Amino acid sequence: MSKHKKQHFVPACYLKAWRAPDVPPRHTPYVWLFDKDGSNARNKAPDNIFHETDMYTIHRADGSRDLVLERGLNGLETEFARIRNRKLNFRRPLDQDEHTLLCAFTAAAQVRTPSSREHHRQQWERPLKMMEEMIEWAKTATPEEKKRAAGMHIPSSTSDGGMTYEQVKELHAHPLQMMLMPMIRTVTPLLRKLNLAVFVTTDEIGFITSDHPCVWFDPESYKRPPLYRGPALMYKTIEITLPLSPSHCLFLNRQGITGYIDANQDIVDDLNRRVRFEAEKYFVVRRNTLRDYWFDPGVEPEDSWEKLHAKAGKTGP
Repeated sequence: MSKHKKQHFVPACYLKAWRAPDVPPRHTPYVWLFDKDGSNARNKAPDNIFHETDMYTIHRADGSRDLVLERGLNGLETEFARIRNRKLNFRRPLDQDEHTLLCAFTAAAQVRTPSSREHHRQQWERPLKMMEEMIEWAKTATPEEKKRAAGMHIPSSTSDGGMTYEQVKELHAHPLQMMLMPMIRTVTPLLRKLNLAVFVTTDEIGFITSDHPCVWFDPESYKRPPLYRGPALMYKTIEITLPLSPSHCLFLNRQGITGYIDANQDIVDDLNRRVRFEAEKYFVVRRNTLRDYWFDPGVEPEDSWEKLHAKAGKTGP
């Protein structure tokens, strides 16, 4: 079990599709890795990037290492590689089980990364702090003060529907170990309900990927107030993309777009820009090549929520 400490948050078997086509003879195959801003280009073997030590390992009280999450992810990665090699690369239709497995792989790609881990850790920061402050307050509070605060007690069990301090502390300390599989099980059937398309390109650069390759994007979100801009499955315009290889990119949507679709250069560039902007620190290309459009933030549309409300303010009483 000590041999399984190196755990990838972007699978090496997934990244192998981005291996450079012009690797010199007798060299280890590599991909081109860039910092998010496009600097520091270097070639790296897929096995040597996007990993952490014991990222998914559950450490038991007796000191043993439980690898159930790592093994489960490895199994999912194996199935994905099979689907890519036998079906996607040949534009063959997926059966029901393959469709579900591809959605599960996409759900995992979204939640298994360090950026996702830190996001969920931050979500538990405030309730943990409140519980710790309450515990400290209770040490010196008078009986009368405790009686008045009875409605804010810290539960010792979940029998009343609450969570214990120990549970919240564990969720904050190890969000992936606690939440990874429940989140994959929850999100997969929701993704399964979306329309599934695969964009295909023969461009020599093709689709790029990153250290956070699954992108949830809503091209209409700029029209909504800031509080409602987060991409969500409730919106008809939601688009979820995952580069599957330099030649293929998954496109989940609610607009009726399905099947294999030949992507023109504008589509390829736009999806690559999304991937580059969504990257946490690094992105991957099959060649030592960049395109300026990937770094273009664009301009604010005239019908954005901010501009329309600014105009309304100017014409108001």
